[in-house]
Amino acid sequence: METLNASRSADAEPGRTRGGLAALVNPLSFRMSLRDRASRTADLVRLHGGTVFEVSDLDQIEQALAQIRHGSADRLIIAGGDGTLQGAVSWLARHVPPESMPQLVLLSAGRTNYVAEDIGTRSHFLATLATVLSRDPERLHPVRRPTLKLEHPSIGEQHGFFLAGAMVDEAIRFVHDWQSRGSGWLRRRHAASSAGVTALALQRAVGRYRFDLPRLKIETDGRGHPEATFRFLLLSTLNHDRSLVDPYARRGAGPLRVTAIRNDAKRLPWRLWKVARGRFCAEMNANNGYISGCYNNIVIQNITSIVLDGQEFELDRSQALRVSAGPVFSFQRP
Repeated sequence: METLNASRSADAEPGRTRGGLAALVNPLSFRMSLRDRASRTADLVRLHGGTVFEVSDLDQIEQALAQIRHGSADRLIIAGGDGTLQGAVSWLARHVPPESMPQLVLLSAGRTNYVAEDIGTRSHFLATLATVLSRDPERLHPVRRPTLKLEHPSIGEQHGFFLAGAMVDEAIRFVHDWQSRGSGWLRRRHAASSAGVTALALQRAVGRYRFDLPRLKIETDGRGHPEATFRFLLLSTLNHDRSLVDPYARRGAGPLRVTAIRNDAKRLPWRLWKVARGRFCAEMNANNGYISGCYNNIVIQNITSIVLDGQEFELDRSQALRVSAGPVFSFQRP
């Protein structure tokens, strides 16, 4: 997953865009940096009368979006990794009313692009972009998803589509660090994320790495759960029904998909494959250490770190993290 500097800046002095089409292109995103794709993407957008903003950090994203908003663009292309998307949707959710939200086109160009499996494209994205720009909008298939709206004094208000905590948060951070500590070809190629996970597994196997599991208190839709040590914490508003990994129970109602599993969950080692596929039986319930389903909100106490769409955030454990559904974004796909 792509990561960006998590600093926040004041809005830039607004400028103007040309027409109703604009694009954020991150040339440092992994796939966008290959085969001259950044310049080819920019040329294609300009060919259709759009304005291109080259962005590589959150300050540049926010400054570009301030100009795009002033120019009243009704369609926005985001060409970058999950971190670029997270920075963009957070700014839009905080500054643009729902009725004025632009239609989004996501060209995911990072290494992992978990979000893109549902709402964007990570393969043949130049051809996909050409199709989207040339086709009648009525012939496109919009995908509508609400954001996860996070509220915490340490990070203010943030928006994204996939949150990881506990072991998943720690594993993502390990892979990010592993990729940054070397310059070999394996750490810079398509398989870098898989290679990082393999490195973590090997260190675990020989006893050189041990997860630091958090002790959390969780409340879902007003129902409190006892404080406990948790192994997994996952929240999403994405739909991965057709994916090999979709670790959420099909029960409950609400836009937030949540899975939180205690370290002492009953028969967990033998049920991991069920968790990964979202096949929760009746015995896999909160009393036995499994919290999973659809909810309207979740409150998490004592949490110190999360990853949101690949972005790492540190939290003051004395304050609760509150998650609810944010604005609904519409993504255009062929």
